[in-house]
Amino acid sequence: MILAIETATSACSAAVLAADGALVAHRLEDKGPAHTRRLLPFVHEVLEEAAVGLRDLDAIVCGLGPGAYTGIRIGVATARALAQAAGLRLGGVPTLAAVALALAEGERRGASEGGGASAGAPAAGPQATGPQPARPQLPAPPLVALLDGKRHEVFAQVFRATSFAGDSRPGGAVTLEQLSALTVVAADDLGAFLGRWPGAVAGGDGARLYADLLPPGVSTTAEAAPPTAAMVGRAWLARVPGAAEGMAAVLPIYGRAPDATRWQDGGRGSGASGGGT
Repeated sequence: MILAIETATSACSAAVLAADGALVAHRLEDKGPAHTRRLLPFVHEVLEEAAVGLRDLDAIVCGLGPGAYTGIRIGVATARALAQAAGLRLGGVPTLAAVALALAEGERRGASEGGGASAGAPAAGPQATGPQPARPQLPAPPLVALLDGKRHEVFAQVFRATSFAGDSRPGGAVTLEQLSALTVVAADDLGAFLGRWPGAVAGGDGARLYADLLPPGVSTTAEAAPPTAAMVGRAWLARVPGAAEGMAAVLPIYGRAPDATRWQDGGRGSGASGGGT
């Protein structure tokens, strides 16, 4: 089993997952931020519900961001401290990749519930005999993970699900391909940004917040809003792009300079190593 925590957004969550990605216990507070007040109690509660002690786990995994600067630091520092104290493996995944995996899994469930057939494809009647032609496989849509970056901005990254089956790794049968780097996008520029990804599926709390600014042709889903510890745990088990392991590798992803840096340099500070408030 693994313990996963996610604090990159205003939501705070902890979860225990089995080695195959099955959810064993989960706590979520999305009326935050409540990281300092709720994270450690949530950890205690999910371990108690799962009937395991900290030292019984295989690993502790955290979301790395981007998102709120303080929240990311709390989550990563807590995961590191717990892993060191218990002598456990430490893992981390980019929160945007965890969102994308949840979107991909949502698409897979939708395809399964729809029978797996392409829209408009005729079904073979009971009288059909002999080999049937293979139904065309529609290309997987771009998956756009959007997280609220405050300041009327979102953190954005684009992925694609490259496999819905045949993946024997724990955590699910979806393989993600990264199509773009992490980008900070002004909310007013979302239409132009998403226009480069026709047919995209967008999700995350940024997609929910700015749903009225998304262009036609981009569908939205309630999946992954907000990102949760369960998503983070499954993403690490599935080894999504950017998944890391070890004290030296599990580091925060802030996405931009913190406010203090921007103020100190007269508002010129930017870059991928800092973080928002």
